[in-house]
Amino acid sequence: MSLLSINKALIFIKKDFIIESSYKMSFILSLLTSVFPVISLFFVDKLLSGAQLQSLARYGGDYFSFALIGIAFVRYFQLSVETFSGSIKRAQMAGCLEAILSSRTTPESIVVMSSFYSFLSAGVQLILMFLTAIVFLGFDFSNTNIPALLLTLAISLVVFVSLGILSAAGTVIFKQGEPVGWLFGVVSGLLGGAMFPVSVMPEPLRVLSMLFPLTYALEALRLAILQDYSIFSLGKQLMVLAGMSAVLFPLSLQAFKWAVEKGKRDGSLMQY
Repeated sequence: MSLLSINKALIFIKKDFIIESSYKMSFILSLLTSVFPVISLFFVDKLLSGAQLQSLARYGGDYFSFALIGIAFVRYFQLSVETFSGSIKRAQMAGCLEAILSSRTTPESIVVMSSFYSFLSAGVQLILMFLTAIVFLGFDFSNTNIPALLLTLAISLVVFVSLGILSAAGTVIFKQGEPVGWLFGVVSGLLGGAMFPVSVMPEPLRVLSMLFPLTYALEALRLAILQDYSIFSLGKQLMVLAGMSAVLFPLSLQAFKWAVEKGKRDGSLMQY
């Protein structure tokens, strides 16, 4: 990345921070929103205390740890997807999207740089969720394989960033009701196994869940964090995620570029 690109990225981060920090109550509430689900899951685990849940044996048998990883990372990945389309919607409503996309910076760079602050903010919320669980609720990180966790997170982020860019392209074209964000937020959250193991679902749904990257990401993250699985042990999940990222990332950039060019031809960039 060139010095000019770094400066542009910092400008985008500064811009979004100024906007976000101007709404102090919203910022505080967003942090609190990340903590309360952790507490709720803790008490659900207490409700299930003593139950022998065979479907959780692969992950250590503790529902709180299983569900915490699911909810925390689904929230993080969902924010990763929504931030791209969200930045496009805000620019549309402010009436400045056409001006931004007509600048010397390429559309692909703009949509990526517009997400940097949201990633930092979502990362802070993710860390806060796990800190709350570790300090107050007894979550155990001692079995975590750090290299496997970091590699899984990195590859997964490429996949969900790609979905986010596709979502932004859909926002440019459809304005409202773009399908990518809905597909991830509603369908993937259910079939990916955020709150319960995929193994408890009926066979047709288990087969369908294999089409969603969230299924592989959560499986790999849980095994790396709870069961000390190495990179080699997670080879299947990582290969699937890497294959998805290799296809989706260039495809998403081309889709967004095409959507912007179509919007310019149709004169619809200012519509929302």
